[in-house]
Amino acid sequence: MTRCISISKTLRQGLLAVSLVLLASCSYITGKQEIVPEDTQPADLVTADQVLRAGETVELIEAWWNRDTAGIYLEFEADGKLLYGKTDDYDKQDLAVQYDWVDVFYMEATDPQVYEERTRSAARIRVIPEETTQELRLYLVDTLTPRKPNTGILLNSRDREYFTYRNEAGEVQIVQGMVNKPREVPLTASYRFETLGETLGTLIEAFLYERGIDDDAVIFDTGETGAYARPFALFTQHDDVWRFISLEPFTFGSMPNRPLTSAGKTTWNVARSYWWEFWNRPVSFFARLGFFVGDTAWDIGQGISIRLFRFPDLDDIEIPPLNTGPGMDLDEWNEVLDRKYGKTMYPGTARLRIGGDQFFPFAIQTVMNAKKSVKLRTYIFDNDDFAVQIADGLKAISKQIEVKMMVDGLGTQMAQSAAPGMMPQDYSPPIGITTYLEKDSNIDLRVLTNPWFTGDHSKTTIVDSEIAFVGGMNIGREYRWEWHDLMMELTGPVVKAIEYEFDKAWAHAALVGDLVYPTFLASTELETGPAREGDYGVRILTTLPRESEVYRAQLNAIKRAEKYIWIQNAYFASTMVLYELVKARLRGVDVRVILPMGGNHGIMNKANVPAANTLLAYGARVFIYPGMSHVKAGIYDGWACLGSANFDKLSFRVNKELNLAITDPVFVNDLKQQVFEEDMNRAVEMLEPLPENWGNTWASIVSSQL
Repeated sequence: MTRCISISKTLRQGLLAVSLVLLASCSYITGKQEIVPEDTQPADLVTADQVLRAGETVELIEAWWNRDTAGIYLEFEADGKLLYGKTDDYDKQDLAVQYDWVDVFYMEATDPQVYEERTRSAARIRVIPEETTQELRLYLVDTLTPRKPNTGILLNSRDREYFTYRNEAGEVQIVQGMVNKPREVPLTASYRFETLGETLGTLIEAFLYERGIDDDAVIFDTGETGAYARPFALFTQHDDVWRFISLEPFTFGSMPNRPLTSAGKTTWNVARSYWWEFWNRPVSFFARLGFFVGDTAWDIGQGISIRLFRFPDLDDIEIPPLNTGPGMDLDEWNEVLDRKYGKTMYPGTARLRIGGDQFFPFAIQTVMNAKKSVKLRTYIFDNDDFAVQIADGLKAISKQIEVKMMVDGLGTQMAQSAAPGMMPQDYSPPIGITTYLEKDSNIDLRVLTNPWFTGDHSKTTIVDSEIAFVGGMNIGREYRWEWHDLMMELTGPVVKAIEYEFDKAWAHAALVGDLVYPTFLASTELETGPAREGDYGVRILTTLPRESEVYRAQLNAIKRAEKYIWIQNAYFASTMVLYELVKARLRGVDVRVILPMGGNHGIMNKANVPAANTLLAYGARVFIYPGMSHVKAGIYDGWACLGSANFDKLSFRVNKELNLAITDPVFVNDLKQQVFEEDMNRAVEMLEPLPENWGNTWASIVSSQL
């Protein structure tokens, strides 16, 4: 049977890059990054770059490689001109926003004499022409795509995704973006090329062997064009390492600066949150003010007491060895939680969705295949290119089914004023995502107000009252491509309970919500239905201005833990939690905390330093995750608590939050192995204190009230 791939020129070029981004897990190249400013680039390479940006290819004539210096020397033709270039480890650009992304080597222009001199000590390597490279692309896609018709997979590379499947005739079809895939073709798996280096390396070696090519090092003419194109790629078979070569230094994009628009949005949000909220929901308005003032006064007094009196009392306690017992009694602990909060656990099952590659594709498929309703609640709905794709999908389905959305006004506005790390250069965002969502759609959208610093920080999506997604991911490019984060996919009767939490928040967000909300509670009874075979208990914990279930439950779990406490969170600003963690370690509990190397809030980054140093001083283990981890999870002797809440005052006292607590041993073991143990392996464990100064101390004091 003849293999056929239906693909446009744009997709062909894009998928070519996807097909060639291959990386063995242990094969990073280290070196100094050197980015040449645009105005100092050699004129010859600027010309070659302009050829690529115009959509024209450059032709590779010969290539040389010096293994000792890692130098690569190329002779190529662009626009009728013969050009020479060189690159090595010093010209490497680290694009690893995620730990598994591939570096790109910027090629600098050189003159023929230098080129000839450098190549004397280098070995000539075989050039694989563009036509053969295209054959490789077809071979890889055909091999990876399932043989069964109308069954698809997603191929991810850097910030690109392609859905591939076979039609009834067995021909491979390729669609860019999950939002655009056929509804009738299910997604069965999501793969990232960068993490499949050994597997794909074996396929490429077989491909080359079939063509009589057994050279250890070969260089591919990729035919890639456009801005920041990578027209050449060196591949070494002994270690399956790729070195992609670009003719222009990569620069990260940014959102346009619109100060007047930002000022207008701020004014509008303040007016809605204070003037309009005063008249629309006066009871809630003043209640939130009272709770905020009272909680702030209490927390300040408690923090001072702990820092001045309680921590010094612990200094004379010797750090004990770790306990070896079974841990706290989880049945007894769940009974305590039942009594404290008057809530029972709901039957259901939860599946971890770790990272953007494993969450968004499956969530988008579920949403786009909805038959009756979609209810989405998020703190941030950004206006970047990925968020707009999601918006377009929601707008499309809103014309066939019910779509209700709640987005936090302040969170969404703040996100739109800050650019993701790698926004496409040519992207022009809508001025406001909320007006974009409502234009030409039937979406029922409520933008939530923020009186007295309150916000709705929950992240839940409920589809057809049957499937729910809960966790820490907002809607935006960072969460899809750049950050490490965690969601859960839930089924079973617990979904009705999660939907009930959405409906309560929806009622309160209505016009005169102080009247609509109690009316809803009085007239609506939660009915979840019977448990299914294989269901286990899932507890819903919330934070509201008047109650702090997430905080109190985790604080009590820390106090009761006997064997281990593992926590991962980007914002660690609760003095009381820090104190109780230290006490837990001093009674023999294995306390481990994972913090990100670089968070997205400067003051929180500074505040994490004293917290990490304090934990380390009292015997806890602290791990620094490379890059940004937005995971919000904890395990306390087999009781897992995870969701949207940070370890700070806003999440514990002020914002609306939603976490889930689960003691099912299979789920908890998956969380330990797939999230905590994996992340500890990727992280660097602190063995000595981090540098700390008065700025860190000040940040710690201020952040304790944020």
